[in-house]
Amino acid sequence: MKRVVLSGTGSGVGKTTISTGIMRALSKKHKIQSFKVGPDYIDPSYHKCATGNNARNLDSFFMSNGQIRQSFKQGMERSNADYGIIEGVRGLYEGISPITDVGTTSSIAKALNAPVILIINSRSLVRSAAAMTLGFKALDNQINIQGVILNNVKSQKHYLKTKEAVETLANTPVIGGIVRDKSITMEQRHLGLIPAVEEERIKHLIEKWGELIEDNIDLDMLV
Repeated sequence: MKRVVLSGTGSGVGKTTISTGIMRALSKKHKIQSFKVGPDYIDPSYHKCATGNNARNLDSFFMSNGQIRQSFKQGMERSNADYGIIEGVRGLYEGISPITDVGTTSSIAKALNAPVILIINSRSLVRSAAAMTLGFKALDNQINIQGVILNNVKSQKHYLKTKEAVETLANTPVIGGIVRDKSITMEQRHLGLIPAVEEERIKHLIEKWGELIEDNIDLDMLV
């Protein structure tokens, strides 16, 4: 079963916007089943708008590796999906403990043997984006960071410079970049208490996110 984990370097890097946009873009040609790391029930409502399928939560605090794999398999089979897209939570390695991976996005990637696409907020970064990528790759050699998405780049020139840095210095493919654009952002939620169904702009925004992804991300490299 084809799958990929979309993870950020931390919260607020544009993970949900990019993940939901990828789901929407891929759904135009494929059957997509989405998953969300952790007990979040708000982001999955965006996923459903993008894919037409109910999302599933995967959480290594409440579930064993076997249960994680079984839930993933059931979700894929029930929706007859071509691809499973897993949106992470917070940073790739953030969980309950400062030294173990319980409750982390990385634990889900390992349980499912899924490659990771790392989303970096590239605002004002060039070589530092390569350093971040190297650090995330080095922390756990069981994690396969397959590629990087550069969010919040200032311009095409900025994107190309940062792409060169990451690919040359961190030996990791950059599969696309998103230029910062306030028109595609959504109001910040407080602790996830504003559900997507209450957002008047959500369906329109998700369509815009999908179009943005189609124009700026190499989806063939992703899947």
